[in-house]
Amino acid sequence: MSHGSPMVASGDLAEAVRGIIAEVLMVSPADVQLDTSLVGLGAESIDFLDLIFRIEEVVGKKVPVSGWETFINKRLPGADLSRAITLAIVVEFAEQERSRR
Repeated sequence: MSHGSPMVASGDLAEAVRGIIAEVLMVSPADVQLDTSLVGLGAESIDFLDLIFRIEEVVGKKVPVSGWETFINKRLPGADLSRAITLAIVVEFAEQERSRR
């Protein structure tokens, strides 16, 4: 399995990301639902950088900031990002990064 790696099991990834978001935004994990807008919880651009760095620890590999930007541009083209970036989107990104070679 992980042999001391910080990686989490697949079923735990959403909970790990929820915890990271709650910690970064200083809100209760209960406030971070799958469809909750992170900007609505007070997220600013610097918070997304912090999230990416913390996701690196969870997925056990370096995650380029440009990877986040590319993912958002492809996944949410033309969307109002202030409403569209949710826990579900961040979990999807973390899953993609974990499976990336």
